Amino acid sequence: MANSPKRSSRSSTAGRARVTVRDVARIVGVSPSTVSRVLNNGTRSEFISEETRRRVRQVAQELGYTPSPIAKALRGGSSGLIGLIVHEIADPFFASLIQELSNNARSRGYQIVLGYAHGDPDQALTVSSVLDTRHVDGMIVLGDLTHDELILGAILENVTAAVGLCRGRSSQTLFTINTDNAAGVRILFDHLYGLGHRHIGYLDGGLIGDISERREAFLACMAERGLEVRPAWIREAVDGLAGGYQAMTDLIAQGDLPTALMAADDVIALGAMKAALQHGLRVPEDLSITGFDDIEMAKFMHPGLTTIRQPIDLLSHQAIDSLLEQVAQRPPVSDASMMRFTPTLQVRQSTAQPRTLSGG
Repeated sequence: MANSPKRSSRSSTAGRARVTVRDVARIVGVSPSTVSRVLNNGTRSEFISEETRRRVRQVAQELGYTPSPIAKALRGGSSGLIGLIVHEIADPFFASLIQELSNNARSRGYQIVLGYAHGDPDQALTVSSVLDTRHVDGMIVLGDLTHDELILGAILENVTAAVGLCRGRSSQTLFTINTDNAAGVRILFDHLYGLGHRHIGYLDGGLIGDISERREAFLACMAERGLEVRPAWIREAVDGLAGGYQAMTDLIAQGDLPTALMAADDVIALGAMKAALQHGLRVPEDLSITGFDDIEMAKFMHPGLTTIRQPIDLLSHQAIDSLLEQVAQRPPVSDASMMRFTPTLQVRQSTAQPRTLSGG
């Protein structure tokens, strides 16, 4: 008859990455299948005594045993895992959103499994395949990916529940949650127009997804107000801080500056602000600059960046809720393919009246 578990026996398994059913079985002195039957939702069998059940549970608790999510999925249950494929993990806005998603998932009894695509379509396909083999209960696609439709098609073939987050519209059947990018740009534009700016430029972040929606909204605002869109004042800055810095440097080099610049996101805006200050321009006295996202760094810069705040808490909560509704085989809370949340304006020190009105 097996003895009660001793400290020396437990110590041999304490250093392992995960305590297994076999570890528990070896110490109790029963077969792994017996341990599985005891720990699998309390399944009862007339061939397993109450004493054995008690000892199995006691040893499992002392060893810190937790059921493998993969094993649970293979048995047809929930794995408790949500796959997350992200285009750019280094982006400060995405980093904050990933943290919020993880917190919200954990509060619902789930863990996030992160797959980093880094803009490589082959890598994204590999990541989605790996996450599927881990039997995730659902998948969140964060941001737009290179060769997006191809990747989405592969993902949606492999998972039964999927949600898009902070993406543009897709021809694939993917329920997506996003900020109202057009509304955010209009709020920023109205802020600058109200200050008296009529010569406004734009630092573009690319032509995919929700970033392209911001550029289109800027051009629409300019047209509605009857303002001239000068091609020289529309600069591409797709490489984050470095891209914003270089675009601003090129703009200064041409010698013809607008009185205000709207950037596609905060990172581009901060890079542009650095270049402007290094070239002797005063922000906002000589040039007002705005961003989009409201990353944490925006309020700690000098001057603080006027920007649009995306409601990260609402976006993350809705993404998790919508995904778990699909997991439970309920329809999304909205019949629309895209659910949008209205962002808010954060006015800081990087915007002021244009130099022609302030006497600069």
